[in-house]
Amino acid sequence: MKKSRFATVCHWLPDLLLVAFAAFLVVFAAQFIANQNFWLDEYYSIHLVELDWAEIPDFTAGDVHPPLYYYILKVFVTLFGNAHAVYRIASFAAYLLTVGMALVLFRPAFGRLATFFFLCLMGPNAASLHYFTEVRMYGWALYFVLLCGFSGYKLVEGSAHWRRWWITLTLTGLIAGYLHYYALLAVGLIYLSLLIYSIAKRPALLRNWGIAVGLSVVCYLPWVILTAGRLTKQVSTFWLQEMPALSETLELVVGNRLSSWLVLALLVAACLLYLFWPRGEQPARRWLVATGLLVAVGLPAAGYAASILLRPMYLPRYFFPAAGFLWLAMAVAASALLHHLPRLAEICGGVLLAALVLFAMAEPAQKSLREMRECNEVITQAIAYVEDRYQPGDRIYSSVSLVDQRVLDFLFPQQNTAAGNDPAAALPEENGSLFLIYAEEDPTGDWAAVLEQAGYQMDGWQGALLDNTWCRIYHYVPEAQ
Repeated sequence: MKKSRFATVCHWLPDLLLVAFAAFLVVFAAQFIANQNFWLDEYYSIHLVELDWAEIPDFTAGDVHPPLYYYILKVFVTLFGNAHAVYRIASFAAYLLTVGMALVLFRPAFGRLATFFFLCLMGPNAASLHYFTEVRMYGWALYFVLLCGFSGYKLVEGSAHWRRWWITLTLTGLIAGYLHYYALLAVGLIYLSLLIYSIAKRPALLRNWGIAVGLSVVCYLPWVILTAGRLTKQVSTFWLQEMPALSETLELVVGNRLSSWLVLALLVAACLLYLFWPRGEQPARRWLVATGLLVAVGLPAAGYAASILLRPMYLPRYFFPAAGFLWLAMAVAASALLHHLPRLAEICGGVLLAALVLFAMAEPAQKSLREMRECNEVITQAIAYVEDRYQPGDRIYSSVSLVDQRVLDFLFPQQNTAAGNDPAAALPEENGSLFLIYAEEDPTGDWAAVLEQAGYQMDGWQGALLDNTWCRIYHYVPEAQ
């Protein structure tokens, strides 16, 4: 009986430790839900969910993003309210689903070691901590691209539940396309890889592949029709002025430390080695690794090509939807190669590689958490500075272009606010005080002249971080006060 209990403990202990590690990652990442430093694109998302459901598609058709994420965000706001944390929880839900997918799907498919490596690469990654709590679509896009790629793996593997996985492949690919255009490109590369494999190895897959592609095209066609007339304008007026350095994209994979580049080199080498050695490896896993590299190379290559031929239209964050599939490919390749070593060497190699990955991730993650807390303190102080002094008849006016009316309505929903660059329009009602949001310098020129002529004197100022922009909040009171 004692031996049986000991055997049971030994059997379940690795899985319990894996779940405990995943829970630790979730608890650590959840701290970033408290981030109060919203920026321009996040305020755009927040503004969009204030629209009616039917208005969202037409509004986003004039932008460079499909509408699905805004529907997801609106569902969360409708159900849980518009507290600041709710906006970030709506994105963090994708982090929880990705961790859950690793435990429920990757663990049985690839084993504990591959799942552990994936969690090490994904969970504490500074890019994950940022994009899985940002009020944007990138975390959700990663989740659905990753699930789409895993569905392709199950089809290549020859799963007995092939209908289920064809449906999953089609739905997740379509959802990813309605989240972000670069996620659509990543899905297209997965489909391309599946087509090449089907032609070369499994012609029987071609029929269902064609059905999946046909259904996806039909279901995506309404959005294409809606945006077709505006696409040229979107491209010609896209705000980006220059192409980013490739290193900025690579930093999303493992960070920007020296140890990060070592990890990246080791894992890419593991992927390349796994594709050609050893012989007799599972074709489905090799397809997954090859497809992960194809997506990781093809997505930024297409972005840079379009930027050269048309105008700059690729940003490093557009790579994030593909990062999850690359992490999985790296984890599968590394664990499979280690599995060919003697048991003790496999364990030691796995521990060393995991330690190196976590070492590369730990300092940037701690730095991100520290910077978030520092920013939160500044933002809290700035808002408290206004709220402690604000009286009926006062006015909050922003002359900082990025701190527009959307930002003011979000931060000061109960106060009288306005934004612009007209000193006369900034003046409050008679005897009211003015809270002027201005650049990091004392007001000069027309601002100083108008305020002086109106009889206002500065009572003090507070440094602020609003819309990710450093500025100052000046408190002006009538001289009679």
